[in-house]
Amino acid sequence: EVMASQMTTMLVGEGAKLDVHGCKTVDMASSFGKALLEFIFIVFACLTLLLGINAAKSKAAGKVLFPATFVTGIASIAYFSMASGGGWVIAPDCRQLFVARYADWLITTPLLLIDLGLVAGVSSWDIFAIVMSDILMIAAGAFGSLTVGNVKWVWWFFGMCWLLHIIFALGKSWAESAKAKGGEASSVYSRIAGITVITWFCYPLVWVFAEGFGNFSVTFEVLIYGILDVISKGIFGLILMSGANTGYEAI
Repeated sequence: EVMASQMTTMLVGEGAKLDVHGCKTVDMASSFGKALLEFIFIVFACLTLLLGINAAKSKAAGKVLFPATFVTGIASIAYFSMASGGGWVIAPDCRQLFVARYADWLITTPLLLIDLGLVAGVSSWDIFAIVMSDILMIAAGAFGSLTVGNVKWVWWFFGMCWLLHIIFALGKSWAESAKAKGGEASSVYSRIAGITVITWFCYPLVWVFAEGFGNFSVTFEVLIYGILDVISKGIFGLILMSGANTGYEAI
């Protein structure tokens, strides 16, 4: 019984629910993948400290930098969870699925949109509407990753519909609002919106070949998602920080 318990822990990770769906083998993150998770955790932890210190310098800076600090802080917790052997289940397609990643996205992506809305100067209702689209998009991706067959791609299509709504808003009405404000805020918005649009388009493409078709190994998935996370959250926050001294007084 002890040996069986140890083998179960090795297979599904500590604290994970055993549900192998009849899989004979499971695609798992390699030791390199685990090292990547640890490294990205350290990166996000350092960014959280840096952004938090700068957020505390002024009320104007804090209004936009504290959400960015929470983004990297939550990401660091998610990556620590994954790096320490938790935060995942075995998906029906016999792949290690990091549910901690989806929990992270479900919280951090709305915070990124809130920051974008604050910098652009759009209304609270505009922010709420886009945040709801974002939540539906993340949920669709999560449900799709937990299913097999054609229904997986129905979920992907739903997620893409919500993504297109977000991209359209960021590139049109929100961009027009930021341009009307002018100054440093307008410049900062252009850069962080550009990063968001590019990286958020990449996520569903990676999903197609990772959670979708399963062409990417889980280790390669960790690498690509990690790069996208650092850019879409970390670089996003650093750009916000660069304009904190002069661009946010009117927010």
